[in-house]
Amino acid sequence: MKVSRSGIAEASAVSSNNGEKWYINSNGRLWFTSMIKLASLIGAMLSIVMTCSAQHSRPVPAPDDLALSFKTQGDGHLFHVGEAIPIEYEYTAVAGRYIYVDRYERLIAGRQLEITCTPHAEPARSETPGRSSARFAQMLIDSECMGDGGGVGSGCGDCDGETPVGKTPLNFIAQLNQYVRFRQPGTYACTASSAQVTSAPRGEQLRNALLTQSNPVELRISDDPGWAHAAAVLYASTFEKNCRNDHLEGQRLIECFDASARLTYLDTPESLASIIRFFNGKQQSWGTGFWEAIQATSHQDYALHLMTIRIQEPDMQVSTSVLTSLAMWALQAEAPDSFNSNAPASSYHSQALDQLRKYVRILGSSLRNKKPDALDESVKTYRTIAERQSCSGDLLIPEAEKSAALLSAQVSGR
Repeated sequence: MKVSRSGIAEASAVSSNNGEKWYINSNGRLWFTSMIKLASLIGAMLSIVMTCSAQHSRPVPAPDDLALSFKTQGDGHLFHVGEAIPIEYEYTAVAGRYIYVDRYERLIAGRQLEITCTPHAEPARSETPGRSSARFAQMLIDSECMGDGGGVGSGCGDCDGETPVGKTPLNFIAQLNQYVRFRQPGTYACTASSAQVTSAPRGEQLRNALLTQSNPVELRISDDPGWAHAAAVLYASTFEKNCRNDHLEGQRLIECFDASARLTYLDTPESLASIIRFFNGKQQSWGTGFWEAIQATSHQDYALHLMTIRIQEPDMQVSTSVLTSLAMWALQAEAPDSFNSNAPASSYHSQALDQLRKYVRILGSSLRNKKPDALDESVKTYRTIAERQSCSGDLLIPEAEKSAALLSAQVSGR
């Protein structure tokens, strides 16, 4: 008898008259598929609880013979606001009993490298966009509606990425800009820390992460608008000349990664305008990071203005993520407290729908001008959001208006 991961015997399944499947377990009892789903859901919930519990526990302080060192490449200390800051960090240990675990979530209280600075520097991986998106999604739900919740999980069936740590340094190269952003000039003391090393062997089920912390590194950040302008022109020119092709490889790919990254680090109105001009919403064989930079920019009002124009241009392929983000930013501009107050999300339901409707209509009016390679996905986005129904059955965009917009783009209404 074959037993599934849920422990239910699959070989003895029989169908009922209504199409449901019954299962007989090892005790001879009958199970509905709905009960199987319930068992699966309970298992998933328990897994989430265990995972969250592990994530919220604290890592064990690392012993003295395990060290994390951190420095800038070339030992430089003078940089401009928005300049790329290359760094190196490495793990060493006197005894060879430690293991670096790339999949840090495998460890109890494991976490990837973090860099903190004094005075405070803004984390590059801010959770704010995600929280704002979640709240905006709540705003779009009718307060009278009963929503179904769902969850997804991911696993790693046969992952490796575990490396011994010993006297030979385990070295990594990165950009400090991937961890923190310096918005203001000043002198900063920055320290790296992580919980990605363990002393527990691979076979052990419970493996505690060891908290390692580096020496502080002093950085002096200056504000030089002239340098920022010259850098924005240089990186945009390089990208325009060499990187508009989707298929890059070898040294050209490395150079384009570098140019696009440095352009996103600048975060000036000038660099933002170039990024939005280059961003066309299409999936590429290599990632520019432009959409992430647009979402994280400190010039959100300007980004909203430029992106509202950009989504109407012929080569721009508009996704649901882009369109709903613009509606969210517009609501943030219209009602700044909507994402910070303790008021229920439903209080802003009408305003959120109005902003979403506005951007769907802007997209709809631009469909007739879209190039073929941008039209299909933009039409899909338009239909998906325009056909959004309220609890009462009303569409976000009336059927006649939607059909007219599709017809003008020579696309059938259905």
